[in-house]
Amino acid sequence: MKDKSTKSNGKKPIFKKWWFWVIIVVILAAIFGNSGTNDSIKDETKDAINSTEQQATSDKFVEDVKTAISGAIDSDNEAITDIALKDKDLCVTVDLSKADPSPLTIEDLAISRTSSITDAILELTGYDSQWNTITVDFGDVGKVVCDKDSIKENEAGGRYFPSENFTLK
Repeated sequence: MKDKSTKSNGKKPIFKKWWFWVIIVVILAAIFGNSGTNDSIKDETKDAINSTEQQATSDKFVEDVKTAISGAIDSDNEAITDIALKDKDLCVTVDLSKADPSPLTIEDLAISRTSSITDAILELTGYDSQWNTITVDFGDVGKVVCDKDSIKENEAGGRYFPSENFTLK
């Protein structure tokens, strides 16, 4: 009979057991198998976040425009009925139906209001990337479209659209 002290323990170390290696392979497969899926989820999440941020920036821009142009019209007889940003066209709709333009014509009043409104918008330089054109729509009177490329700058550094470009369409 063999002495217990000389008898080797019949247990194998854990790394020599077959089930240990099966578990390791399954864990590694799970880790590496999901790595590509995680990247696509991150990309989709980034796209959703960027879209949301862009929408939030557009909404903030429209709100800031509302604030900036609120003093550009006679609030008693004239009203800004809508401000919308669509496809980089900022459209400001103005109702002049109750306005008395005398001694000017209603067309002259519309041109004057276009200048006031666009000057106020051009002071918001941080949003230049949000728009390419500004359309000031006066309903039946007509509308004036101002393109970003026609912006001029005066000696004091103020930006404006030249009034000779203001034509009612």
